[in-house]
Amino acid sequence: MLEVISNNIAATVATIGLCLYFFGTAIVFIAKPKKYAENYSMCPKDEAGVTEIRVYYGGISFALGLFLAILAFVFKQPFYSLVGGLIFSNTVFWTRLIFTFVDKGWKCSYTKLAIPAEGLFIIALWTCFAIAVAVEGALA
Repeated sequence: MLEVISNNIAATVATIGLCLYFFGTAIVFIAKPKKYAENYSMCPKDEAGVTEIRVYYGGISFALGLFLAILAFVFKQPFYSLVGGLIFSNTVFWTRLIFTFVDKGWKCSYTKLAIPAEGLFIIALWTCFAIAVAVEGALA
């Protein structure tokens, strides 16, 4: 395992960051779905809505983190884990950016935080990808 990590430092660092993000998101939404939903400008209509927040923000975040961790550290493919994280993160970012304009949500406080934070996270992931390819020979 240490050999895999030492040959894929950038992808391993990126995967650890992705897993921390997804597991952290899972914990807060499973533990306090109403509180964090409000921070995301959402409000569940009833108890089923609370469960949906736990499932879609908590459960799916946990599943994504677990998937990336297993891919990187059990199947020893941190570069592919990074690629998966890039696909997910870019899809979320570009969907948010496009529909912020469609829905006119740019004045919302959450949007003002999410777009720059996700943008910086994507830049960091792409930087890790570039290092993994150019320096560590991930595609060789």
